Amino acid sequence: MKNSVCFLLLAGLLAACAETSVQPMSKDRFKVQTHAAPACGPTGARTLAFKAAAIEVIRKGYDKFIIEQDTTGSGLQGDIFNGMYQNFDQGMVVRLIPERSSEAHNALSAREILGGDWQKIVSEGVPNTCA
Repeated sequence: MKNSVCFLLLAGLLAACAETSVQPMSKDRFKVQTHAAPACGPTGARTLAFKAAAIEVIRKGYDKFIIEQDTTGSGLQGDIFNGMYQNFDQGMVVRLIPERSSEAHNALSAREILGGDWQKIVSEGVPNTCA
């Protein structure tokens, strides 16, 4: 019974874990990389990376952006003594689009993606959970 409780607690901790980083690539491009725990799944990792991209676009003073590259992956983490679990990775290369650019009509709006509370979301930053 104790082992089951410990396992459920560990699984709950792993479910909440996600880490996102942003790497500048040029003045108008950056990469978002999200590493997420098993409970997030590939969809949770993708959603979190997309949200992080929108937040970073606004922080850089823009609203419009295009995803130029999108990569996904998964892997196993852990060891044979404590158990293995699958994790998920999502990478996106984002290009900032000036509002008056000819590409703006086809670009995504960071504010629309984040919704009406976009200012609060940007001020709080990227969450460390997929929930």
